[in-house]
Amino acid sequence: MDLILRSLRPWTCAILLGLAVGLTVVSTGCGASRMGQSSSPSAAKHLVSVAIVPPAGTIPLGNNLQFRASALFSDGSKTDVTTIAAWTSAQPKVAFMSAAGMATPKAIGESDISAVYESVSGSSTLTVAPPALVSIAVTPQSPLLTPNHSVQLSATGTFTDGSSQDLSGAVTWSSTATGVLTISSTGLATGNSPGAANVIAGMGLITGSDKLAVALPTLVSIALSPQSLTLTPTHSAQLKAVGTYSDLSTQDISASVAWSAIPGGIVAVSTNGLATGKALGAATITAVSNTVSATDKVTVLAPTLKSISITSSGASIPLGENQQLSATGTYNDGSTQDLTSSVQWASSNLAVLSLSSVGMATADALGTVTVTATSGTIRATSQLQVGPPVVVSFSVAPANSVLAVGAQEQLSALAKFSDGTTQNITTSVSWSSADPAIANISNQGLLLAGHAGETIISVSSDSVGGSANVTVRPVLAVSYFSNAHTSGVADATVRLTNPGHTGGNLCAEIYVFDQDQQLSECCGCLVSRDGLLTLSVNRDLTSNPLIGAKLKTGVLQIVPSDASPNTACDPTAIAPDASLPAWSTNIQKQSKSSFAITETPFQLGPLGDGELAALQSQCSFLSTLGSGQGVCSCGPVAGGGTEASR
Repeated sequence: MDLILRSLRPWTCAILLGLAVGLTVVSTGCGASRMGQSSSPSAAKHLVSVAIVPPAGTIPLGNNLQFRASALFSDGSKTDVTTIAAWTSAQPKVAFMSAAGMATPKAIGESDISAVYESVSGSSTLTVAPPALVSIAVTPQSPLLTPNHSVQLSATGTFTDGSSQDLSGAVTWSSTATGVLTISSTGLATGNSPGAANVIAGMGLITGSDKLAVALPTLVSIALSPQSLTLTPTHSAQLKAVGTYSDLSTQDISASVAWSAIPGGIVAVSTNGLATGKALGAATITAVSNTVSATDKVTVLAPTLKSISITSSGASIPLGENQQLSATGTYNDGSTQDLTSSVQWASSNLAVLSLSSVGMATADALGTVTVTATSGTIRATSQLQVGPPVVVSFSVAPANSVLAVGAQEQLSALAKFSDGTTQNITTSVSWSSADPAIANISNQGLLLAGHAGETIISVSSDSVGGSANVTVRPVLAVSYFSNAHTSGVADATVRLTNPGHTGGNLCAEIYVFDQDQQLSECCGCLVSRDGLLTLSVNRDLTSNPLIGAKLKTGVLQIVPSDASPNTACDPTAIAPDASLPAWSTNIQKQSKSSFAITETPFQLGPLGDGELAALQSQCSFLSTLGSGQGVCSCGPVAGGGTEASR
């Protein structure tokens, strides 16, 4: 070093001397060289570095941080230069540094902090964090609760930057003692039983508290409603008593107060506050609970009629009909009353519609009238029309029919109208049968008997109907015969046909009676579907009489029968539910050489239960005692029938 200094020009030494100002120890040889003197260097103390404490710091926004600066020298000593060092912040908008090393945060962020002393610099890092929670305040302070009532507590946090924030939903709520009140997670305090409790709101290490008291509420006042009530006799209104308590809560105490009315006899008040008018006048109603009471005025007035309404079953009355009108009065208390028999009824045209004193309207002629109902000064009107007469009933003729299977009968429908007139409307009504299999009915009222049994025939038009009873009996076919035994006279015949309506074979149960109405022969003959059975009167039906004597005259009775349950066509056990058209052919001798041929259908009629039983019984007797006699023949097989059976 000495060699360097000695070789420097004088002005260089001057510069070095100037730079050394402020150092604790200065050692230089400039003066000796300039003065022509020599000196030896000495060991001098000098500044080595500057250290900042803390070397790195973090503070929340709103707090200050004091930095300190120490100068470290070559001899190991150090000096606090905090107040004389030059402090700077790399980010002044984040943190401001005072001349004494105090850091004041301005915004959240990070900034380098430096301190310069005697041209030597030291550095640190300052981090400005979000503001930190300083305290928690719980409000409202010291509230008073009543059991089952609640108060919402709020927790307000104050932060290092001076700001505040509602932390009610973020803090942890707790209370002591727990039996006095319940605190929810959001700070809702609910009173349980009388007592005192301490409520704490905490977040981390920061807490706030509040003292609460729970006490029973006391009744302060009673309010009655509705006020100045007006009633009518026998009508009621519900009074309501609402109590206001010391905690400002309200409660319906209508059922717990004591009700009374003065003077008595005008209004009756039940234990729950139902006021009923008894007599005209005014009364004071009082409701009392302990020492607290309230009053109300009730006036009982006679109801007044406000309006009348007329009602009828329809806006139009058919000519000739009666219709009861009714009048309903509505009163100022909202009640209604039937005034039908007390109002005055009037019709604007008595020739069209007449009215009785009790509102019975009679339609006398077509037209429109105005009906009026009046009571005092109150009246009501209604428009009524008298329309054409309507059908009020149907009668079916005949009302009771008895037909044989296969027979037809024309029914007729007679309509009776509201004006008393009648009309045959057979072809304009709807006909129906309760059982079409027994008897069917056409749209024109033609009845066709199908099977034995009973059914009901109905007729209807709009909403009016009528009916008739129909009984279908088995068929009894009857024909008289006269046998001619004179030689040369042709035999009479009987022909039977099965038209196939039933879809199967039929039986012709034949019973031959003599002129004295005694059964002479009986047999059952099968007639196939769509078949024709021809029988000879002489050869088949009268050739085997029970008494052995040939019949000259007599009666043939034939009962058509269903063959399916009686395939043998047994005439003693028949199922008479079929129809077989039958007719007879007779040849009558008019002179020695002339004859007359006549074809006569059998007379068809219903077979009664007694007749059926008699035919079967007599035929059974005949078959048992005849020893082969009394059985008629069904003719050859090729003729569509079979041999006789019994």
